Amino acid sequence: MSEKKKNSEYSVSEVGKRLFPPCREACPANVNVQAYVSLISHGRFAEALEVIRKDNPFPAVCGRVCFSLCEDACERNDIDAPVGIRSLKRLVSDLEFSLEKAAHAERILPTKEEKIAVIGSGPAGLTAAYYLTKVGYPVTVFEKDSKLGGMMRYCLPIYRLPEDVLDADIRYITETGVDVRTNVAIGEESSVKGLFDKGYRAVFIAVGTPENRSLNVEGENLRGVTRALGFLRDTRTNKVTCLKGRVAVVGGGDVAIDSARTAIRLGPEEVTIIYRRQREEMPAHLKDIEEAEREGVKFMFLANPTKILGKDAVEAVECVKMRLGEPDSSGRRSPTPIPGSEFVAPFDFVIVAVGEISDLSFLPEGIKVTNRNTIVADPATCETNVPGIFAGGDVVTGPKSIIDAIAAGKKAAKAIDLYLSGGALNIMKAEEIEETCWVKEGRVLEKKAKQEVDYLPLGRRKESFKEVEFGLTWDQGILEALRCVHCGPCAECLVEEGLCEQDIPVVDEKTCSGCGTCVSICPFEAMGKDEKDIARVNEGLCKGCGLCAASCPERAITMTKFTNELLMEAVAG
Repeated sequence: MSEKKKNSEYSVSEVGKRLFPPCREACPANVNVQAYVSLISHGRFAEALEVIRKDNPFPAVCGRVCFSLCEDACERNDIDAPVGIRSLKRLVSDLEFSLEKAAHAERILPTKEEKIAVIGSGPAGLTAAYYLTKVGYPVTVFEKDSKLGGMMRYCLPIYRLPEDVLDADIRYITETGVDVRTNVAIGEESSVKGLFDKGYRAVFIAVGTPENRSLNVEGENLRGVTRALGFLRDTRTNKVTCLKGRVAVVGGGDVAIDSARTAIRLGPEEVTIIYRRQREEMPAHLKDIEEAEREGVKFMFLANPTKILGKDAVEAVECVKMRLGEPDSSGRRSPTPIPGSEFVAPFDFVIVAVGEISDLSFLPEGIKVTNRNTIVADPATCETNVPGIFAGGDVVTGPKSIIDAIAAGKKAAKAIDLYLSGGALNIMKAEEIEETCWVKEGRVLEKKAKQEVDYLPLGRRKESFKEVEFGLTWDQGILEALRCVHCGPCAECLVEEGLCEQDIPVVDEKTCSGCGTCVSICPFEAMGKDEKDIARVNEGLCKGCGLCAASCPERAITMTKFTNELLMEAVAG
């Protein structure tokens, strides 16, 4: 075997597919967190944004509303506080938006003949469309509403996700060449079968879960009772501008919290969340629960509505007290009613937020669905039981997060490309990702203060729907990025694992211009300059990561074992 072949087998990127640092492994979309945080620490914001978009085309959205599983996995949790990864993502996307007012993507002309249809323009659908377009497919997105974005646009409150921010991410995606057909409801004006008849070779279904589940209690049809998603949509479109009296929100998930925080901004006397379990078992994100409480939302735990009372309109809600038993399939303790514990609480408006489901009435016969009204699809490839039809996101998993939907869109794009090109989709099922922290035992990590973001004062929140959380400043972003402990794999660690030989950068003195880029980019302070302004390597500090070689504008630095092309790929993801 030649030396070149041997090196390619153990390239950084191939090893990285198996061995990810905790933050990247925890991210459903496997965004290369360590790479873009390192670039931010050196002020290279535009390049950091490029790294993010390689795996996530919604940096501005996720910089605001992602649940940040990467931060939960951050090695700094054991030292002081996690690196503010989500805030750093927001910083670089906000900077691009503020400087250019609208980030423009390069248009990609189709190089392949096979047309692909995407049904639904939420995060899963638009992500799949983006990555399929980038590899040369002509892609058309069909959306039943007048604007793209799905529930991100119509159900996420604007105090969390301003519309112009969402528009910026979507515009970047569509400018790559994605064809968009709005106000087209598949099943009414067309059908899935009809799409194939029109020449589409593959269809990706990503319609989400846009319908609310019912409480199934007496009085649910009274005036003053509404479903949460409809309420959020009506608020976003200014159909509901105020509320009076006492508001009850039934449920404990993210939609319930969003509904309660939205309701309290519409001027009612009070807003109360009724939840059948306890606070610690609420599926909503803890940070949002805490913000709701700070804003004045009240909580009624271990209670469940049995009737909604009133003649023509809501007057009260009858509830029964609950006790918790053994954990159920969700891992939470199962609630059961306490006989004879019924009580009545006065309310004037009830928002039902007990779960979301999909409308699958448009599906052709033969596609398998579950008893939860979700589509059966392979979790690794998004394949349904019908050849050429793929599905992903909430329509398959039930309600999850935006980043989970983005991950599904990425998988679908790869699977559809393999399907249309005659590749074996089994290779996707065989892929494994292992979390590996390369911070050695005994290494003392310095505590560094987390750069905290500011929030809109509580007193001003009920006055409007202004965005609540603010972003980091440039200086804060660099300081926060410098808190990263670089616990992902480096060449030194790979040597110890027997995956490669030691690799040290070599500087070509004749080519080096002395610009200092390598000095500024090295996260380990292993690069310096001599008295002639030529770059020098401190081999004792060097980890062989290759950032210097990948970043050198003169290509004056080479790695002894890895090519510059492989290094550039490793830096980007």
